[in-house]
Amino acid sequence: MPNSRPQQTSFQNELSLGAVRPRQRKSGWMVTFNNWMVNEGRSRLFFALFIASQLGYFAWSYYQLWTSPTLVTFRTVLQHGLPMARAAANVINLDCGIILFTFDKNITFHIWIAYSIAFWTFVHVIAHYFNYNNVRIALGVSAEYLSLVSGPGLTGQVISVSFFLIFTSAMEAVRRKYFEIFWFTHHLFLVFFGALLMHGSFCFIKGDSGDPCRGGPMFWKFWVGSAAFYLIERLWREISGRRKTYIFKVVQHPSKVVEVQIKKNGWKMQAGQYIFICCPEIGLFEWHPFTLTSSPHEEFLSIHIRVVGDWTEKFAERVGCRFGGSSDNMPAPDTLPYVMVDGPYGSASEDVFDYEAAVLVGAGIGVTPFASILKTIWFRINNPTRAVPLKKVYFFWICRDKDAFEWFQDLLSTIEDENISNFLEIHTYLTQKLKISEVKNIVINDGEDGRDAITGLKSRTQYGRPNWDQIFEALRVKHRATDIGVFFCGPKVLSRTLHHTCNKWTEATEDGTRFYYGKENF
Repeated sequence: MPNSRPQQTSFQNELSLGAVRPRQRKSGWMVTFNNWMVNEGRSRLFFALFIASQLGYFAWSYYQLWTSPTLVTFRTVLQHGLPMARAAANVINLDCGIILFTFDKNITFHIWIAYSIAFWTFVHVIAHYFNYNNVRIALGVSAEYLSLVSGPGLTGQVISVSFFLIFTSAMEAVRRKYFEIFWFTHHLFLVFFGALLMHGSFCFIKGDSGDPCRGGPMFWKFWVGSAAFYLIERLWREISGRRKTYIFKVVQHPSKVVEVQIKKNGWKMQAGQYIFICCPEIGLFEWHPFTLTSSPHEEFLSIHIRVVGDWTEKFAERVGCRFGGSSDNMPAPDTLPYVMVDGPYGSASEDVFDYEAAVLVGAGIGVTPFASILKTIWFRINNPTRAVPLKKVYFFWICRDKDAFEWFQDLLSTIEDENISNFLEIHTYLTQKLKISEVKNIVINDGEDGRDAITGLKSRTQYGRPNWDQIFEALRVKHRATDIGVFFCGPKVLSRTLHHTCNKWTEATEDGTRFYYGKENF
């Protein structure tokens, strides 16, 4: 059964004609190091510094507690369990003080800190169970009482259980499939931090000098700054999110995708950003992230929602979109629902205009951030106000379902009709195996009016997956001594492939091409 046809992209044409010839890769440790620094170096070095700071703080705390002249009695009873538990607690305090701050790479760093808290919590708990057993042997106090009933033990159990639920419900498998469970369970952080504030106030560790409590509770000193910033930010988000917002247009697209246009109401945005949406009629406390597909120059905010879960199904039905033959005749709603909007927030794709050349890769619904960018490109070309470094854009859209290309057909056709092919190249790929009847239909209709039978675009649809090595090889030759931004939104498997390909074809030399990789991540 045929599922491909013998046509080539501009990259493949150049390669087949010998216009693009592989260059000999330069060697040497300095070149290798510079190549590594392009996409890996800064994040890996920062991660190494983060780990070193954690271990260093633990070691320093351990040494201070092991050599303290005021803790001789406690060390005699608890041995190494005392400094082990307290040093781990100090690192937990530090991490919990940092985790509420927002950063440019907030989600990734947030996950790092969560893993660190999980590790040091394990160390802290195991050390204290040894401590409880040593206290039982030395003083005859029940270990069960110490671990489950006493103030430190009870609050410790609350902390451990709440963190376990927060941590496990945030796993990608749960978060993607059961977002509501992730969202509501994550709010156990209120219980987690509340128990932490009480945990150190029971004076479990007492000094030899008559000091009734060794230093007193410490967690609040680490936490108060970030908590204040978080509270201010959360209050601002609640206030701004409850401004009156109106949906004024809904479009039902193929492949279970709903386009929603929302009155802008004074919001300022940049291309490629995303917002959180709440529909109180469905769930007052449920906020879901969606990438903006509108441009900053449009008078509305638009999002494309793929109907794949309980919330999206309820929302699609509420705005009058029904997928499936039996429900097509159901009446449309008299009114559209009130929604709350939180954002917009930044993303990696905002940086696209900072490069001389950019490669935009969207897989399926992952094309949404690039719709906003392509609209912005179209607007800037037609209304130039200031010069930007960006001179060339390559747009790749990979879909499994041929009907999905209809989502942004009007936008892509408009851009093509502007005759800016010297600035923007559009490459569409269909990975779905076609039926014989579909192939015959394409053969009959392909080429009419010079447009592709699948997408309706002038650029031809390619069948199968892109050959990224071939594409990047051609890009490296066409753009010597150039920094190229590669932006992707889609599944992890393809993300890893593109990330690896960027590293493979980067040459951080004076006349080399550097591919900087960025992925949508929320």
